[in-house]
Amino acid sequence: MSQLTQLKAAISNVAQNLETTAGQLYTYGHQLDSQITVISSAIGGTAANEDKEMVAALQQGRASVMEAVAQLRAASAKAKDWCNKI
Repeated sequence: MSQLTQLKAAISNVAQNLETTAGQLYTYGHQLDSQITVISSAIGGTAANEDKEMVAALQQGRASVMEAVAQLRAASAKAKDWCNKI
């Protein structure tokens, strides 16, 4: 097996791992969203400022998870594109 073939196989494997991880994070992001909804409902409209800040931090965390999903998918796509061009 040539070095180029080995490199393509390694990069293809990384691309698949990125896609798998993105899928897992996507699922987690949606689970987290559901949990945040439950927490927000439990706190209700009378939440203290500290409670609202905690919910906002959870929402920011979820947004970061979803941004990571997008970045992992983009990296996977670039790796796959590279493999297809070689």
